[in-house]
Amino acid sequence: MNYGHFSENGKEFIITNVKTPTPWINYIYNKNYFATISNNGGGISYYKNPLHGRITRYRINDVPPDRPGKYIYVKDNDSSEIWSLTWQPVGKSSESYKVIHGFGYTRVEAELNKIQSSLLYFVPQDDNREIWKAIIRNNSNKKRRLSIYGYVEFALGHGYVDLINQCDDQHFNRVYFDKKVNSLFATKTYWVTNSNGTQQQENQEWDQWAFFTVNKPVVKYETLRERFIGLYRNENNPEAIETGNLTSKDTDFGNAVGVLQVDIELEPGQSQDVIFSLGVIQKTEFEQKKDNVPQLFYDTKVVEKALQEVTDKWDEFFKHANTETPDKEVNIFMNYWMQYQAKVAFDIGRVASFYYWGISRGFGFRDTSQDVIAVTISEPEKASERIMFLAKQMFSNGRAYHHFYNDGNGELTKHCDDPLWFILAVTEYIKETGNFSILDRQVSFVDQEQGSILSHLLAVVKFVKGNLAKHNLPVFGRGDWNDTLDYIGGDDGGESVWGGMFYVAMLNNLIELFVKAEINTLDIVELRDKISKSIDEYCWDGEWYIRAFGANDKKIGSKENKYGKIFINTQTWPVIANLPDRKKLISALDSVKKHLDSDYGPKKCAPAYKEIDPNIGLITRCVAGKKENGAVFCHPTTWLIEAECLMGRGNQAFEYYKKLLPNRVDSDIFQAEPYVYSQYITSDEHSSPGKASHSWQTGTAAWMYRISFDYILGVRATYDGLLIDPAIPSGWKSFKVERIFRGTKYLIEVLNPEGKQHGVCCVMVDGEKINGNIIPVSDKEVCKVKVTL
Repeated sequence: MNYGHFSENGKEFIITNVKTPTPWINYIYNKNYFATISNNGGGISYYKNPLHGRITRYRINDVPPDRPGKYIYVKDNDSSEIWSLTWQPVGKSSESYKVIHGFGYTRVEAELNKIQSSLLYFVPQDDNREIWKAIIRNNSNKKRRLSIYGYVEFALGHGYVDLINQCDDQHFNRVYFDKKVNSLFATKTYWVTNSNGTQQQENQEWDQWAFFTVNKPVVKYETLRERFIGLYRNENNPEAIETGNLTSKDTDFGNAVGVLQVDIELEPGQSQDVIFSLGVIQKTEFEQKKDNVPQLFYDTKVVEKALQEVTDKWDEFFKHANTETPDKEVNIFMNYWMQYQAKVAFDIGRVASFYYWGISRGFGFRDTSQDVIAVTISEPEKASERIMFLAKQMFSNGRAYHHFYNDGNGELTKHCDDPLWFILAVTEYIKETGNFSILDRQVSFVDQEQGSILSHLLAVVKFVKGNLAKHNLPVFGRGDWNDTLDYIGGDDGGESVWGGMFYVAMLNNLIELFVKAEINTLDIVELRDKISKSIDEYCWDGEWYIRAFGANDKKIGSKENKYGKIFINTQTWPVIANLPDRKKLISALDSVKKHLDSDYGPKKCAPAYKEIDPNIGLITRCVAGKKENGAVFCHPTTWLIEAECLMGRGNQAFEYYKKLLPNRVDSDIFQAEPYVYSQYITSDEHSSPGKASHSWQTGTAAWMYRISFDYILGVRATYDGLLIDPAIPSGWKSFKVERIFRGTKYLIEVLNPEGKQHGVCCVMVDGEKINGNIIPVSDKEVCKVKVTL
């Protein structure tokens, strides 16, 4: 079934059937205040950190799901009819609602009982609040008397403690209404900030006051959930709305909520704006700000100006890379939704979505490093900041925290790949900006005060040298990029063949950087060559590369195995690593097509494991066809597309690319949002193929964005300029790219008169033919480029 579609310009996704198979969400946020909002009003809100700064409660795996949310109820005081401005929670007349997800905002439109409404959710750029602006219009021919109720359920502080220790934690909630400022305030007198389990009680209070306010006089209010909803009910039918008996009492305990009631009267054809704000004020500034901050967005014009600033910000982000291809669907994803998802993942981390509840893992070093490539084109200064942030999580021996929180409180594990992703982040940033001076920026290690970005890169080399096993391949440890291959080799550790390929690729990047920076590379070249030679000597299985060596040199990912005969990553990364034997590279990619491809895309491995093997790990415990065990894992498919492009096979690359577009599969099967990528799609090794899961927060977004522009369209940054090297479907006769690079806008037109997949024969820059296919760095505002394949 089709539940919605993109707008004509591609900038909005319009949900026309709100009964979506799962909640379809959006993100509204600024640099400090973050919120999710689903098509039915569900979602969480937090300040800076979803674990320690949780404002609202979100119940995990609840029935019904996606509760509670940011709700506005309406009661007709003449008929006693009750509904909500989002379809849920009341759940009446789903066909009367339409939801529009845009960049940084969500709008819900409805008409019930001759009352038309438009509800806008967004977060201003420079204010720690979310705005719920409702326009309510009387489309009937009689006067209407309505009560409007804004509702939010509070968590107030530590999101995990709120879930697991509610019996005790509720004794610290304080909520009161201040009539003078027409606002409700809520806080907690006890605040846990330790991310690890401990019996040590922290002698501190939450450092914020939450506020909930509305631009019309509050008639009544409520602060306790049980008094508002009643016993043996839920948000569908709050008893206090039915009876009209909000107590207008403050509370110093219990399940804290904020409910504000305002009354309006509408003549036929008349409309009114009702604007709720939910936000926070730093406790140290509360007395100075509480009387004026809540009311800052009471005026409609102020709200409209703030929304325009949000849309302007996203337009500025998108303008740095856009394209016009023969495929309109591709244009929508490349120009907008890939970039949007990639930026959201960069800003949010893997911490908050419908699938991740912000209560555990914090930032991942590997994920965060890869997310840098999402912003190097449009916001290089943020990429630089993130590189410095990552450097602070590294040790002088090259190791890095696998997971960490904003304060750098991290966890060291035995994953073999983490530190090398730092090389990717730094080299991509310098290629884009030409800013070699970042190498001299001073930043401390975890265990050493003095250090530069260059010394951190050299520490990674030190880590590589110390982490090679008998085949000159990385010790597998507790996983490489695939965390579920966590017991390869048992206590012996095993060896990661993919890790070896990854090391070679990242050392190649580092060598290229050091050559440009005139830094000695001799020992790094020798190290790279030693690993590369071992891969070709020990890891070829006849048609493809094996995945790992386990205990006693047992091959994993070999045709001699019963399950997991072939893995996708060890067929793509030898191409990315530029290993020398082209025949093997072609054979490896052909093997992916033959053994891993499916109707929903290429699988991560095959056949999926159907027997538990404790000497391989968690992958064998997962059901076949889902997650790492043989699912269509979208992230590694981006590397497959890159590899096919590097080999000049544009048709095959584009076939994989199109298969993974989120809106390709019927939504009753796919279930997740059709406008963003999910982590994985259930493969044909399971009885329910095509079902997607873990949407939004996946490295797929950043990689698909960059591979689309860098390898399919073939416009990518190098230290010397923009390389033009497309790998496109032969059916494309032309396409255009606009790309801002080091301050110059490049207007690039690529012509393909002979139906080629790859191979540039002529590049004209401002009417002059250049040698080769690298456009030198320009000091012009605009360069016009014409390319012929």
